[in-house]
Amino acid sequence: MYIRKANIYDSMGIAKVHVDVWKSAYVGIIDNVYLNELSFEKRKKSWMNQLNKGSLIYVAESKNGEIVGFATPCVERNNHKDYKGEISALYVLDKYQGQGVGRDLLVKSAKALRNSNIKSLIVWVLKDNPSCKFYESLGGVAKESKLTRIGEKDYVSIGYVWEDINILADHTCDSE
Repeated sequence: MYIRKANIYDSMGIAKVHVDVWKSAYVGIIDNVYLNELSFEKRKKSWMNQLNKGSLIYVAESKNGEIVGFATPCVERNNHKDYKGEISALYVLDKYQGQGVGRDLLVKSAKALRNSNIKSLIVWVLKDNPSCKFYESLGGVAKESKLTRIGEKDYVSIGYVWEDINILADHTCDSE
């Protein structure tokens, strides 16, 4: 597995991971009408726009060149008083979960944020998402909550925080 910065040509691979993971991970959590309306083309356009704007996105690429996961480290989007960094998205295809791909993406993202002088980090996760245990296993502490609007409904999101980004950034990645 290889973790690298995404480029514009990765937008369809990122879109595929995004849609496929949502359609598998959020069944029974998010309204099926919303999930059924997700499309690769719309997501591709959205990710292409993000890449064109210069957003930092890391992709996990398999040995055969398939994008199997991605993460988007950024400055915290809501000017939170305590947490300056954020991972606004982290997704890994089902068949690659449990192999360290998500951890490597998260660690690489934390290192990038630390290199930008960011010392704390938050990741928002839907409360009923099974990945909550993943963030806890890497030292994330559930400290915040908010309502997140998805489609026509509100869902509770939990903010997993690392008050010291070094807890994540000092991990060794299998992909390094």
